[in-house]
Amino acid sequence: MNEQTLFYLQIAYWVLLFLLVHCYVLFPVTLPFVSEIFKRKGSKAEGGEELPKVSILISAYNEEAVIERKIQNLLELDYPKEKLEILIGDDGSADRTAEIVERYKDQGITLVKAPQNAGKAAMLNRLHKHATGDILLFCDANTILFPNVVRKLIDPFKDKKNGCACGHLILTDKSGSELGRGESAYWDLESEIKKFEGMMDLLIGGNGALYAIRKELYTDLPTKKSVMDDFFVTTKILQKGYYSTFISSAIGTEQTSKETTGEYRRKVRIGRANFNYLLSYLPLLNPFRPLRCYLFFSHKILRWFSPHIFILLLLVNIPLAWYYNPYRISLGIIIALLLTGLFKIIPGAYYFLSMNMAMLKGFVLSFGKEKSGGWAREARSDE
Repeated sequence: MNEQTLFYLQIAYWVLLFLLVHCYVLFPVTLPFVSEIFKRKGSKAEGGEELPKVSILISAYNEEAVIERKIQNLLELDYPKEKLEILIGDDGSADRTAEIVERYKDQGITLVKAPQNAGKAAMLNRLHKHATGDILLFCDANTILFPNVVRKLIDPFKDKKNGCACGHLILTDKSGSELGRGESAYWDLESEIKKFEGMMDLLIGGNGALYAIRKELYTDLPTKKSVMDDFFVTTKILQKGYYSTFISSAIGTEQTSKETTGEYRRKVRIGRANFNYLLSYLPLLNPFRPLRCYLFFSHKILRWFSPHIFILLLLVNIPLAWYYNPYRISLGIIIALLLTGLFKIIPGAYYFLSMNMAMLKGFVLSFGKEKSGGWAREARSDE
């Protein structure tokens, strides 16, 4: 191999290594300082003491195990009943979900029933058309909310430029699975990143378990392929020029998937859904909005393409290891990390490897045909 080729391979190696280090180390470590520099102080409207009408939207499918507890939780929210609309969409459940929801119609719970199972995106579009509130609050059937959640989430909307407010989901694991524990730890880090992005009112993607938007800013979800509804809706708000923030005191709790394989399948679906509509998110890389561009690239693009970068790094490292000792060491480190993850010697390495494999599988699947609609529900560790 000639010297020029080796030179270019070394450049490629260090660029790829930097991208990975930036994604998983430099970005989260420096984000608190970046957020302090670019912290946004929103302007609140004067005399805006009147509470807005809020519509809570929940899309449910085969949720009989948790739906009654969820309804009881909603009825205990600290918000005026006349200002609160609760819409639960039953998307063709094969169990008693609709029957249970129907029991509470006299207590202000409205059932919106789909004639057949068409998927979460289609149901959310349907619920949006039924909603009459100024603010739409989205949450999942298995997410338990603190009583003050609605009041906390509506506060940012006093600023007319704010279009979205995301709550703080605390994810716990009772399954004892390696991926369940890893997902819980990962989500703690993710919440910290969201907190600092929220300080700049540039939250990159909401969390479907708990977020609110202005009704007029809702974008109909595509239904031909699977979509991450929370990410799609909230990033469209950023693209429309509005801000998106994070409210750490608006708390909801949720359990991880019941089994390791369930958590893995969920990550594959998330990866596939993200890549399905990648082109529609690329306007967030607009260099004329440098801060938003930096956050989206660092937080999402690099993470989605981490498995691709890692594979390229390994492929570049192999020929370099034949000529230079330092690259033999780095190749040994890469192989050791792969082995500790593959054989579950280090739980964190196993989680990292599994999630990147799931992301890569989702990427490959995004090029294939996909059935529109339908759900692929995973059992949770609290069922």
